[in-house]
Amino acid sequence: MAILCRHHSEMDLCDEVLRQRKLPHQVRKKSGQFDPAHDSIKVMTLHVSKGLEFPVVALVGAGRMPAEGEDEREEARLFYVGATRATQRLVIGASGGGRFAARLYRTRKDLTTLLDNDKS
Repeated sequence: MAILCRHHSEMDLCDEVLRQRKLPHQVRKKSGQFDPAHDSIKVMTLHVSKGLEFPVVALVGAGRMPAEGEDEREEARLFYVGATRATQRLVIGASGGGRFAARLYRTRKDLTTLLDNDKS
């Protein structure tokens, strides 16, 4: 499993929580700082996750993307990089007031409506 974060501050928070719960994990702030074969939760930024794959990926902070002053296209590209790291399951943390959060909620609502209509 990997926890992918937009910013280092989110990585630090995840590191603290995982440490408190005594869960085995590795924090990767730079390339080469972790062993991909080690049986642990991998915590890293979206940037350094490029090219890697994990069965389960949790995308942290997507609901706050893009932050004030950040380029929406670049943030969408980073979101895509993170989302495509998952080979089996993707969990998206969408709380926050960013534009992506609003889009994710609308998409979820549209999909739920579509699935409900399919059942009828």
